[in-house]
Amino acid sequence: MRIAITAGLTLLLATSAGAETVRLMSYNIRVDVEGDNPRWAERRDPLARQIAFTGPDIFGVQEATQPAVADLASRLPVYGHYGIGRDDGKAGETTTLFYNSARFTLVKAQTQWCSKTPDVPSKDADAALPRTFTRLILRERKSGRLLDIRNAHFDHIGVVARENCARQIEALPRWPGAAVMVMGDFNSGTDSAPYKLLSDETGLNLKDARKGTAIDFGPTGTFNDFDIRQTDGDAIDHIFVDRALKVTRFAVLTDSFGGRVISDHFPIVADVKLTKK
Repeated sequence: MRIAITAGLTLLLATSAGAETVRLMSYNIRVDVEGDNPRWAERRDPLARQIAFTGPDIFGVQEATQPAVADLASRLPVYGHYGIGRDDGKAGETTTLFYNSARFTLVKAQTQWCSKTPDVPSKDADAALPRTFTRLILRERKSGRLLDIRNAHFDHIGVVARENCARQIEALPRWPGAAVMVMGDFNSGTDSAPYKLLSDETGLNLKDARKGTAIDFGPTGTFNDFDIRQTDGDAIDHIFVDRALKVTRFAVLTDSFGGRVISDHFPIVADVKLTKK
């Protein structure tokens, strides 16, 4: 599908899958890098339109600097958001979470660094860079239901650091009465230790949203390296949800504009029923 770019077009949030369902989206939007084709200034409008058309109730972004977050917030005003920079709590990439503020109210927001000192800017073990995950506790306005949402970006180098961060997420107790949902770019395939930790029956008792869903649309791979033809690699972006919840649809979106992909990762989307099976 190609996305037309029209200057000044007002974005409208697409209708999500229903009152009993929450639509989740995880998107590594790629930090702006000189030499990329396309650059962020070209990508931000089609990316925002893609999100608006998909209509997630909650979406998490990775590699999102504060200027990029501001670009998305101005184009998607129905969403509230929270995220802080990994370098010093201000500057640097964020793991910002956006939520539909007409549907949810914010109860609590926090960021942890993936390290032994999670409350201060830091990095762990063999990590090349500081890495964070963002956590929001959201209350659904109409029903009062609580969601404990966590959005992460694991290190691309540190094997030990990735496993440690998965354990850190698992060890953070669920908010009382809340359904837990974890998303992000984990730089970890389905055979990796972090994936197995986050999708086993211990700890938070989560499952991969893609496994067992009735509708699974799109390619296996989620990292494309700005090559629209690269779809058969590992899935390194994931959404994990409470095992008691039913996932009705999952997709890896391969939208493009002018024959170019919107980011070097394909976004992933899951529809999750908030009532138990």
